[in-house]
Amino acid sequence: MRSPLDLDQATMQRLGRLVADHVAAHLASLREQPTQRLLSRHEADHRIAGPPPRRGTDFETLLGWLEREVFPFHTREPHPGFMAYVQSCSSFPAVLGDWLATGYNFFAGVWSVAPGPNAIELTVIEWFRTWLGMPAGTGGLLTTGGSAATLTAVIAARHAAVGEDPSRLARCVLYASAQAHSSVTRAGWIAGLSREHVRTIPVDAEFRIRIHALAALIEEDRDRGLLPMMAVASAGTTNTGAVDSLHLMADLCAREGVWLHVDAAYGGFAVLTDRGRTLLEGIGRADSITLDPHKWLYVPFECGCLLAREPARLKDTFHIIPDYLRDIEARGDEINFADYGEQLTRYARALKVWLMVNYFGTDAIAEAIQEAMARAEHAERLIRENEALEILAPASLGIVCFRAHPKGLNDPAALDALNERINQRVNAGARYFISSTRLRGAFSLRICTPGFRTTREDVEGLIGEICQTARLESEAHS
Repeated sequence: MRSPLDLDQATMQRLGRLVADHVAAHLASLREQPTQRLLSRHEADHRIAGPPPRRGTDFETLLGWLEREVFPFHTREPHPGFMAYVQSCSSFPAVLGDWLATGYNFFAGVWSVAPGPNAIELTVIEWFRTWLGMPAGTGGLLTTGGSAATLTAVIAARHAAVGEDPSRLARCVLYASAQAHSSVTRAGWIAGLSREHVRTIPVDAEFRIRIHALAALIEEDRDRGLLPMMAVASAGTTNTGAVDSLHLMADLCAREGVWLHVDAAYGGFAVLTDRGRTLLEGIGRADSITLDPHKWLYVPFECGCLLAREPARLKDTFHIIPDYLRDIEARGDEINFADYGEQLTRYARALKVWLMVNYFGTDAIAEAIQEAMARAEHAERLIRENEALEILAPASLGIVCFRAHPKGLNDPAALDALNERINQRVNAGARYFISSTRLRGAFSLRICTPGFRTTREDVEGLIGEICQTARLESEAHS
């Protein structure tokens, strides 16, 4: 007899079409939707919380409830007016790749259980290797995101430095710039480094790590008996899109015997464009690289990637075979991705990347990335043309930072307060969604333009709304 949990084909097709139609309608109507709609915890508990039912409910009723009570309350990252962060603006073929991976429920942890999907992952890893100019033999794996990829690299670098002598761990030091992503610092902490040994290196006027300061600190730490373990370069910082001097970083790390990791979470895919290749020159010299296909390769969450010049170092760190896995140990040239990171059970993330790239082709993806960078540069030109606005960090890899600076208003605290109000008011209007940061202590508005639905007209509309809001706020507080 058929289990009540085992739906027949006709029912599955009917329910699947409902979901596909719903998602397609949502994506097609994004421009008519608000960029965000918020919900307090109190309201959420009132709307959503409740005990699990003893008896089931038909799918149409459940989907209708979700459409009313849950789905409206979120920030729409694929929205053309969403320019707050380096967003995940996924294409529909990539969404379908995710659906296929979860529908088949491939177990992508070991080769023998899913050799077909794992071969797709190896193919995708090889694509990334060639795009970034890393040498043949480079390997890696797809991860939940950039944070997991960076953590995996830090743990591998720790193992390479410490080996079987845990007493060396207390001497290990990790270096990253003041503009590095927070996941780098957190990875150092999780890996067991003392917090004082996760060093912050100052940046120059262009928000790039100061190579001479890094070199001096490495020398100083060695003289103190410490063990410089890893230096992290940024290839597109989250704050400003800045790219560290990758060749100089590689030269220094090679000379000092320090593992060089490059955080290229979103910026790395800019190598598909001529301008991106120039900006990221030298990235292929890294020992390891973090990438996030769920950002600038237009696939849904979750999808990060770690590339390692010597994948054997990953296997040396993570490989373990308990008795219950002896039957599926990798043989010959087989790859068990579970040997290269912390996950045993992992799904086939590569399918959505493979479908995205094969459906559109690299030329179309490169054109979208190129246009995204051009939009940020267009925003910078508009800002520079307006006497009431001030650039704080020029456009780089789709990010530009600036603030309203009306004539005669020079008090730092007042300028910060004005721009905080502008940020809040623009976002409250829900036509656009922007973010903020602090640069050299000043409150900065921040625009990110990687989303492929965003147009130059959207950028112009946003700048116009910011200018209008700045005038209204200045008048109200004058």
